[in-house]
Amino acid sequence: MSREEVEVPAYTIVNIFSLFPLLFTIYLAKRHVAGSRQNWYYILASIITIVILLLEIAQAALSGREGTFFLLIHYLAYWINFSLTPAIPLVILFYLGFSSLSTRAKVLLFLPVAMNVILSVLSIQNGLVFTINETNLYVRGPLFLAATFISAAYYLLILLRLKQLEKHIIVPSRLLLAMVYLLPIVSTLYQLFFNEEIFIFSTVAIALLLYYLIMQEASFDYDLQTKVRNRVSFEHEMHALEQAKRPVGIFIFDMNNLKQTNDAWGHQEGDVLLANVAELLNQAFGSEGRIFRVGGDEFCVLVEPQKKTDCKVLLQRFKSLVEETNEVRVPSISIASGYACFDPTKGSTISKTFHLADDAMYRDKMEQKLKLRQ
Repeated sequence: MSREEVEVPAYTIVNIFSLFPLLFTIYLAKRHVAGSRQNWYYILASIITIVILLLEIAQAALSGREGTFFLLIHYLAYWINFSLTPAIPLVILFYLGFSSLSTRAKVLLFLPVAMNVILSVLSIQNGLVFTINETNLYVRGPLFLAATFISAAYYLLILLRLKQLEKHIIVPSRLLLAMVYLLPIVSTLYQLFFNEEIFIFSTVAIALLLYYLIMQEASFDYDLQTKVRNRVSFEHEMHALEQAKRPVGIFIFDMNNLKQTNDAWGHQEGDVLLANVAELLNQAFGSEGRIFRVGGDEFCVLVEPQKKTDCKVLLQRFKSLVEETNEVRVPSISIASGYACFDPTKGSTISKTFHLADDAMYRDKMEQKLKLRQ
């Protein structure tokens, strides 16, 4: 086949452009390496994807070219490509915490990848996974789906791991995250039916970038220690409520004994205490309220729409949970609370309502101190 007859497949152009989001992902991840050792695994997954994309570009360029040299390079490119395919989800599993598994568990985890590499090597001689015919064109072998099935098993483990980590990681939008995971799955199914089009790793590239951006967004809007929204997110929410003129119940909670806990039990126990309070707030308010950590030992909950009686019920629910927890918890949780209801039809402002809730919380704090002195 002459040089002029070689056509550039559409997926090759897509692959070339997919390199840029991956490079951007690596750039972002490297900026945060100091804060997270796990980011190195994410960088490695991105690098492997880049290698596979470059190999797919090379395969398209080599396809149909005559000569022993082009044939050997073509074989080498497909061997590396098939060998590396399951490595991407495997490395992501390590990013999600599998790096802490025992040596035996890691060996078992690597076995499918090792088997896939061996199959790919054997294919050069017997065509089990792939072969390159006499005209230097790729032909699928009887086991060409092996790498896909191994990858699918790893992706299933990723989903199970994410389910396991659900309470420990922050995800701003689970729907958006689900759509990100669907990208490589849909592209894999597409390729099974349309052999000539290869978009798997271009969609993996986009999925890697989107996933990283989603998780980074969580670090901007959420308090990583307590897994609730932070003060920046709270101020944005308050501004939005003010502009929308929507009624809202504002609850403020201030811990009484955080400093004492840090001094007597250590800061690690103080961190656990903060996390426990956040968990109790989530249990008490559930989907009815949005919870924020607005200070070192201060939380705020916004509930809308609301009635004054509903606010009382929600606050009592939280207090009951604290009492139940303190029956078995040492050191116990001591927390002051107050709330106020914002009603835009009565000429008030959300800022004034916040100060009313804050005043109510301080009154409760003083009452608790007086009780302790008696």
